[in-house]
Amino acid sequence: MKPRPYIILTPSYCVSGGVRVMHALCHELNMLGFDARLLLTSNLSGDGPLVNPHWHTPTINESIDDWPRINEESIVISADGILGNPFGAKRIVRYILGLEGAPSAPEEFKVYFSRSFITNRTGSAHTLFYLAADLALFNDNRAEERTQDMLWLGKCAQYCTEPPPGAVHITYQWPAARHELAEQLRRTRYLYSYDAVSLTNVEAVLCGAAVIVKHMSYNGRPWGRADLEAFELGAGGFAFDETPAELERALRSRGELMERARAAQMSYRQRLLNFVDDTQYYFRNT
Repeated sequence: MKPRPYIILTPSYCVSGGVRVMHALCHELNMLGFDARLLLTSNLSGDGPLVNPHWHTPTINESIDDWPRINEESIVISADGILGNPFGAKRIVRYILGLEGAPSAPEEFKVYFSRSFITNRTGSAHTLFYLAADLALFNDNRAEERTQDMLWLGKCAQYCTEPPPGAVHITYQWPAARHELAEQLRRTRYLYSYDAVSLTNVEAVLCGAAVIVKHMSYNGRPWGRADLEAFELGAGGFAFDETPAELERALRSRGELMERARAAQMSYRQRLLNFVDDTQYYFRNT
């Protein structure tokens, strides 16, 4: 039986790690020979391209009038940030890219981006972790002298009342290009981060910096050291206070995160094939 095609609901390509995960999912499914397309729900690209020009991510927006036929045969993958079923999809895979929010419908197939996002980790659950960092770009090769510290507020700017003095502030607009961010991080000793679950933290450790976690909630919910340690990449390179022993441990453990990052990227396509098997089987009779 021919596999059902996949339609992936996502905003246009942008700096958001979650959006990049959804676009990469489409690209990787196509690279494995499956039929996957994007339905762009909003434009977050500004003046930039709506899709990554280097990826195979065709869209169906231009043929949305054909949605009834497409919907009849497809499996729709929707991130948890899209509430309900706005397109009336016949089959939905709910991809949990953050902590669980509104309950999903019982007929939906649920998959978590990370095992650390699962509320009850004692049971079994489907996960599909994708590392959206480019290891060819974010690494500590040719690292310069570490002459600066940096600050990343991300989604948690409201919790920073006293910015670390002298720290260079990373924003959503600066550095403008990914290679420029990598260059800045290779000059960085410590990244002070108020956004505990952020790709920027991972990219900093990959570039040889240590991340000092200044705030531990996630999407307004409690989030602790054990949650971060349960993440697929672990907590290597992360310091949870500024004592000399903790900072030394973070600096010494940076290589652990790089090793896990390489392993995650090498194993992704096999885990994606498992995801295809699971979702195709789940919707075999619908």
